Amino acid sequence: MREGSMVRASAALSITQPAVSYLIGSLEAAVGFTLFSRQGGKLTATPEAIQLMAEVDRLYLGLDAIQSAALQIANYERSSIRILITQALSAGRIVNSIGQFAAAHPGLKLFLDVDHRTTIVHRINTGQADLGIFSRSSGVDATFTKLFDSELLCVSSTSGPLNGASNVDANMLEDVPFVALKSNGLIRPKVENWFAQAGVKPNYVIEVGDAGTAIELVRGGLGVTIVSSFSFPDRQDSGLLALPLIPAEHVEIGAFTPSSQHENRAVGALIEFLQHTVSH
Repeated sequence: MREGSMVRASAALSITQPAVSYLIGSLEAAVGFTLFSRQGGKLTATPEAIQLMAEVDRLYLGLDAIQSAALQIANYERSSIRILITQALSAGRIVNSIGQFAAAHPGLKLFLDVDHRTTIVHRINTGQADLGIFSRSSGVDATFTKLFDSELLCVSSTSGPLNGASNVDANMLEDVPFVALKSNGLIRPKVENWFAQAGVKPNYVIEVGDAGTAIELVRGGLGVTIVSSFSFPDRQDSGLLALPLIPAEHVEIGAFTPSSQHENRAVGALIEFLQHTVSH
């Protein structure tokens, strides 16, 4: 009908005219009515054929919509991801990479929130969030995917006791004022174990809740601190030294997903993207 003649129809279908005639006859036998009438040597569509063609067009439009929807689903454009991240990781390359992923999938809906570790663990374990990003710890009933290791660094002011050093062992910090992170975090137990292995008692002079505060106290001249390298991204800071520990210590940063849920394709794609971007 669209081509207007048997000749053009056969050319469009890349088959012979007799083959077109055969197909029309077969379809007429299947539907139970005549599709074309010959008038003055020309084939003319019957009213029933016109009605049938309208239904075929409607169905094809529906198939196009299904195909479009499937493509959007495949590209995560109809997905949503609920992400939780700790304060320590909320500024820097992880969030930057999440933004890059979202920009590449414009229909994807992201819900990103910053919360305490205990709240994140609870919401991941109970399926209230799709993805949690924080340093690895015990007591998390979830699937863990490592993103990268974050080295622990000793931070001192350039005018402090470590000026001129290239690395730090615990004996070098004996009696040096130490700005400690709170004991309920992951860094403090690692630091205390590092000191204990060397038989050195750290000289804690103040305890703070986050690495940023500890770094600023040290910048002001108050001794030294040990933080994750992720909390100290700018090692070229002119007022501070950031030195590796001997022996080295690190925390493992990873992505956690609820173990009781079916795999979310969009979450899996985001984790894979983060593994390739934040670890380099």
